[in-house]
Amino acid sequence: MKDFVSVIITAYNRQKYLGYALNSVLNQTLDKDKFEIVVITNFEFNKPNYKNIIDIYDNQEYLGEKIYKGLHESKGDIICLLDDDDMYREDKLERVTSFFKTFYPIYYHNNFVTIDDKGNEIKIIEEYLKIPPYASFNLPEFTLAIENNRKTDIRNLLKLNVNFNSSSICVRREILENNAQYLRKIKAVIDSFIFYSSLLLEGNILLDPARLTYYRIHTLQTSSGNTKNIKEYKDSFSNLFKKAVEDFYIITEMLNGKINENILEIVNEELLRYKLLYKIFSGNNILIKTKFNIHLLNYYLLSLLPTFLGNLYIKDQYNRTKKVRSFQVKSSNIF
Repeated sequence: MKDFVSVIITAYNRQKYLGYALNSVLNQTLDKDKFEIVVITNFEFNKPNYKNIIDIYDNQEYLGEKIYKGLHESKGDIICLLDDDDMYREDKLERVTSFFKTFYPIYYHNNFVTIDDKGNEIKIIEEYLKIPPYASFNLPEFTLAIENNRKTDIRNLLKLNVNFNSSSICVRREILENNAQYLRKIKAVIDSFIFYSSLLLEGNILLDPARLTYYRIHTLQTSSGNTKNIKEYKDSFSNLFKKAVEDFYIITEMLNGKINENILEIVNEELLRYKLLYKIFSGNNILIKTKFNIHLLNYYLLSLLPTFLGNLYIKDQYNRTKKVRSFQVKSSNIF
């Protein structure tokens, strides 16, 4: 359906925040007959009394298959994603539909507010490892429309956060449908997959500075490390980076022969970055058959450290992450 929005919410083994995510969509200012909600979980939940909610049971851990099943059951021309622990600002979908009608993007990304476990806004006061490691938490202060997505400087776009946080991404339906065979194989980095998928279809990319998503940082979060204790922090990142390596092989397979060499070079750089990060956090050797990349010098050096020095580095990252999570901008709760 043209300009109809399907919001796909995914949750796996985590019920704590799902109600907040659902309510943030139900409370949208956009007319209720202009969007639907598709929820994919592996548990039962209290389904709101709203006709346009489709719930799907799926015990598959990996994101790609969940989103594929949600896409199959949805009818929207515009697909927006929402993680179960994130939320939308009440005017997000109204703004998104307006922008899609005005700018006709195939890929849209909005800015976001970072919140803690209780919903308090927090400020990122120093960098720490995350997926992707180079992501900034701020977009430019103006709406940026890229009219030819296949000829733009992708490296600069990545620095602008364009492929980070799937809860800030909306795309035209065909982006996912055209690459469904690869989508189903993606385990973790769904945001990067969708961004690179969009480069296979000519069209506009739109970066919106409005902070329309609440991105939650909490103890059990996968994209910035489990901070229950340092062992779980290390293991959670090791597992995540391993999945990211596997995902980027899928992305490379999808793009090979269909896109210019400059973009493939950047994708291979991302693959190598995650290989090095996996080696740093797991301590396992991993086959690296590629030429040296100056952009990854720090990762090369870290991967060559003796085990005890590598563990000191990881401990420092763990402590910095916990420090970031404890710093609140304001005490009032946004819920």
